[in-house]
Amino acid sequence: MGCLRSKIGLGIFALSALACTEGSNSIPSDFVRLYGDLRIATREFGETSTDGRIARVRILERYGYTAERFDSIAEKIQRSADLWEPFQNAVVEYVDSVAVSAKAIAPQVKNIPAAKPKVAKK
Repeated sequence: MGCLRSKIGLGIFALSALACTEGSNSIPSDFVRLYGDLRIATREFGETSTDGRIARVRILERYGYTAERFDSIAEKIQRSADLWEPFQNAVVEYVDSVAVSAKAIAPQVKNIPAAKPKVAKK
């Protein structure tokens, strides 16, 4: 469990650790949600509190992961720098969606190219 706590505590570095599955170059959405929920629990309860540890164990169980499986996948993903940015973006998007659902933040407007101004015809 100490290894899991260390991984979560590393923040951004650990984000890169969850980007793919065994033998896959894609980012599984359940890892995105799992990691996002773990980060939310860590922010809510702290990294070292008993309540935080219990919450993180329950989150792992909800997603069907053990700490060992989490750590194993994290180590494989750490070797795949190509997945770092897409995974980070997916986690940020997920955490933001959770915050919007809870009405903790306002929905963010994505960068939409500005429309060309209409020229009036004579």
